[in-house]
Amino acid sequence: MEQDFRIGDAVSYGWEQFKENVGFYIAVVLIIFIAGAIPNFFTNMGVFVNSRGIVITFGVVFGIIAFIVGVFQNMAQTKIGLTACDQKPADFTDLYSQYTKFLDMLVGSILYFLIVLGGIILLIVPGIYWAVKYHFWGYLVIDQGMSPVDAIKKSGQMTKGHWWHLFLFFLTMIGLGILGFLACCIGVFVTAPIIMISIAYVYRWLLAASGTTAVMPPEQFAAPPPAVPPAEPPTTPEA
Repeated sequence: MEQDFRIGDAVSYGWEQFKENVGFYIAVVLIIFIAGAIPNFFTNMGVFVNSRGIVITFGVVFGIIAFIVGVFQNMAQTKIGLTACDQKPADFTDLYSQYTKFLDMLVGSILYFLIVLGGIILLIVPGIYWAVKYHFWGYLVIDQGMSPVDAIKKSGQMTKGHWWHLFLFFLTMIGLGILGFLACCIGVFVTAPIIMISIAYVYRWLLAASGTTAVMPPEQFAAPPPAVPPAEPPTTPEA
């Protein structure tokens, strides 16, 4: 049976990284939250009429803005999680350093959304299956510089044989997120960075397990080596 990553190891690594730079991660969560909250606040602000007399709802305009901001949020969280897993110094420039890959991330986000939506239409279960299977496409765009289509295909290959374990992992991440909100929402400043780093940790493990060598992962993310049978003792020649 193929060996899987340990969910506890991923969460523990996220917690350890968070403890090493608490102020940075709290600030990152706050910045990402504010960036997303502003367009969402204006989404239901009514309608306006432009210079040609065309009625446009604020919901449509700010909904598009919110989606674009969401892409940038995804890029920032992905890069920050990867930086933590690569054991590089935390840097606020990671919030925007991947802007050159925006179009790839935008196209990938739309494709991923359509895939999951199509699965949901097909009695929900396929949507959940594909959401997990192709989840790591964004990491491959940011980390490996892949095109959106190639990244989605590669994510499907990386997660093959690990789907149920990944499903349990993402349920754990959802549970952590709920706990953060239950703690008067303040807990989100702790659980969100842990989730961010834990998912990047699992991505690094899957990358190593799939045999991808474009980026060498740290030792703790390497796939376990194959078992080597013990050497037979040398035979003594008969007299």
